[in-house]
This record gives sequence, C-alpha cells and structure tokens, in this order.
Amino acid sequence: MNTSSEPRDHLWLAIMFATINACMLAGMSLFSKLLAQFYGPVEVTFFRNAFSLVALVIWFIFAHRLFLMKTARPWAQFVRATIGTIGIALGMWAVSMMPLAETTTLLFTSPLFTTLFSMIILRERVGPYRIGAIIAGFCGVLIVANPFAEGGLHIPLLGLIAGLGWGLSSGAVDTILRWIGKTENAFTTTFYFMLFGSLVCGLHLPFADIKPGAFSVPALLFIAGIGTCGLISLLSKSQSFRLGEATVIAPMMYTMLIWSVLFDYLFWDRVPSLNVIAGGCLIVASNLFIMYREARLKKPKITETTV
Repeated sequence: MNTSSEPRDHLWLAIMFATINACMLAGMSLFSKLLAQFYGPVEVTFFRNAFSLVALVIWFIFAHRLFLMKTARPWAQFVRATIGTIGIALGMWAVSMMPLAETTTLLFTSPLFTTLFSMIILRERVGPYRIGAIIAGFCGVLIVANPFAEGGLHIPLLGLIAGLGWGLSSGAVDTILRWIGKTENAFTTTFYFMLFGSLVCGLHLPFADIKPGAFSVPALLFIAGIGTCGLISLLSKSQSFRLGEATVIAPMMYTMLIWSVLFDYLFWDRVPSLNVIAGGCLIVASNLFIMYREARLKKPKITETTV
C-alpha cells in the first residue's frame, strides 16, 4: 500500500521543490535589484557566483564529492561558463533598469532561443507547429515592448536589449547542456560555471562600480540574501529533477513571474501594465506548447535557468 502511494508523494514533493526553486530565483532577482543601488551589474554577478561557489565546494567536501570537480571536457565547460556569465551580467543590468515582472518575462524567451539554436546548431528537426510557437512568443515580446506607446518603447531600449540578451544567453546555455550533458555531471558543470564567473567578475573588482552605502548593513544583508536564495535554488532544483520528470517540473518555473509581480508591488508599489500581462501570457503559452510538442516527440530537454 505504501509502495503504490510513493510515486504520488514523489510527484508532490517534486512540484514543491520546483515551486521553491522558482521563488528563490525571483528572490535572487529581487536582491539583485536592491543591490543595484550599491553596486554595478558585474559586482552583483560576482556576489551571486562567489556565494554559491563557496556553498557548493563546502557541500562537495562534506558529501565526499570532490571528484565532481574533475571534467573531461574543459573547453566545453569554458564555453558554457562564458556564455552563462555574460547572460547573468546582462540579467543584472536589465533588473537594474526595469521592474522585475518585465525582466522575468523577457527571460522567459529562453526556451524560444533554445529551440532556434537546436534547429540551427544541433540540426534538430523543428516542425511548423513549434516554428509557429516561436513566432508567437516573439510577438509576445513585441507586445511587452509596446513600441507604439506614446513617447516610444514602453520599457527602456537598453533594458529590452539586456533582457533579451539574458534570454538568448540562457537559451544558448540550454543548447550547450544538451551537447555536454551526455558526458558531464550537472554538478560539475555548475561548479565550473560558478568558478569562472567568480574569477572573471573578481578581476573587475579593482575597477568596481561601488556607490555610497556599499558596505552598510542593508547592502551586506542583500548580499547574504542573494547568496542564500542562490543556494536554496540550487538544492531545490536538484531535488525537483531527482523526484519528478522534466515535463512536470519545468512548467512550475513560470510561477517565478507571480513572485516577481508580488515583489514589484510590495517593494516598489508597481503593477504590470496590460501589455506586459498579455505579452507575458503569450510567451509562457508558446513555451508550454513547445514543451508539449517535444514531450510528444519524446525528445529529452535539459532545462537550466541562469538567474
């Protein structure tokens, strides 16, 4: 009797951990935006990576998993880490310029770019249904940007570019993961991503964009917040994919938008406009349709969000 209920218990646990992961990712964006008043995007990226790197290494040591630091494909790890670090920096830049809801919505273009890259680079066959979903998704981006609004774009042009750059980088990372995920452990890839990001962003510290109050108690609390959210996100994501299938777990990622809207309202008294809501719904619907088609075609999809 216990055996028959075990899969259902695992399913609900997987959904719970996936929801926690989405909340923590939104939390990282929140603390990134709060830190923007003290540091530039490169410095915020450094804090995100360095805290998670230290936590991951500590886990390697206590779990006797130091062997996971070994990689057979260093150049592949270098490419993935480079693109991922650039994407995070763009995301931190976008967060500093736009509300969390708009930034999160643009991040959700990642699966659209992943499908495009898979078709162009990995030579995967993409049928007319998924091509139509990609077009619909980018129409959603156009609705969010609302170029016909009075005075020009509804959101800053640089914010739009940075947000789409974040989505594009995340989509490129997912494509690379399809390539190297067959031979490299996910924790190994995460370790090298954090290590590279910490080292590269650390080189920028002598030229850091440090603003008044950067070493105040609130700033230090925000740094602790972004690191804690990153650690909990990493652990929750690993648990969710261990307990449930990607087709069940991945849709929970879109609850990140709910948290982003809530944080915008609580901290900045902002409510997303109708065009952001409509465009965001269209982007999410396009992603879910692509996921549905890939599940039907039984094509495995490795999902990783670089927030």
